[in-house]
Amino acid sequence: MKEIATVIKNNCLHPYSEEDLEILREYKPNQILRVKLTGVRKPRSYQQLKLYWSGCRLVSENTEDPHWNTKEKVDFQCRVHTHFVDPDTVVVKDNVVIFNYRSISFANLGHIMACNYFDQAFKVMAKFLMVPVDTLMEQIYQQ
Repeated sequence: MKEIATVIKNNCLHPYSEEDLEILREYKPNQILRVKLTGVRKPRSYQQLKLYWSGCRLVSENTEDPHWNTKEKVDFQCRVHTHFVDPDTVVVKDNVVIFNYRSISFANLGHIMACNYFDQAFKVMAKFLMVPVDTLMEQIYQQ
């Protein structure tokens, strides 16, 4: 299943970004697609999400720590360190607490909560690299 963002223009759905257009090009012209739509009051920022993943990649490329050496592992570590859990799915089994971490996908996370999470995640990344957040952000923008 692929997920893209679209906007409505002239009563038609159009890809929101070049990345979304590339995903759509994987399908044949006139192919029928099943689409699930969710609207948002304030749209999430693709640039913000790309900045986050660039930060995850930057951290992973600058460490040999096996728990932080891929962008996916950095993402997971940020969720753990910020305790970004879904409170509705925390389970206690045999005196062990099992956490289910929240998704940062567009469908599951609103704009304000995403902004708050990313602010905290960048602090976690900067602390791990032992640099100020401003320095981390400068390095991310230079990529």
